Amino acid sequence: MASITTQELSDHALWLESSGAQGRRIDETGLNLSGHDLAGLNLARAQFVGTVFDGADLAGTNLSGADFSGATFEGANLTGADLGGADLGGVTLSGANLSGANLRGADLSGARLDGADLTGADFTDADLIAADLTGAKQGGMILAGAKLNDTRGLE
Repeated sequence: MASITTQELSDHALWLESSGAQGRRIDETGLNLSGHDLAGLNLARAQFVGTVFDGADLAGTNLSGADFSGATFEGANLTGADLGGADLGGVTLSGANLSGANLRGADLSGARLDGADLTGADFTDADLIAADLTGAKQGGMILAGAKLNDTRGLE
């Protein structure tokens, strides 16, 4: 089963530290990372277009500014993850645990969050236009400045 290598993580860290002058940005486009333990990693600004994270552990992971176009996170653990500014438009997060996650400024337009745990998640200035929150746990969510037009299931 494919995974993110230690070398890729090192190269990505150097890429982040050097503002892209050195190292290499992680690009795991189309990879299947279902069930993988990626908790606590720094994957900021990485490319995960069409990547499958179903059932993966991403608790406390820095995913800020990453591109997840077409990705799926069904049943994934994103507790306390930093997804600030991430592109999650149209992404499937059904049944995922996003409790305490930072989604400030993230694009979640058209995303499926049905049955997800969104307890205490921060959606400040996020785009939730046409997102589906049906059956999601929504206690303590922060929605200041969020775009909520046509959002389904919002309590």
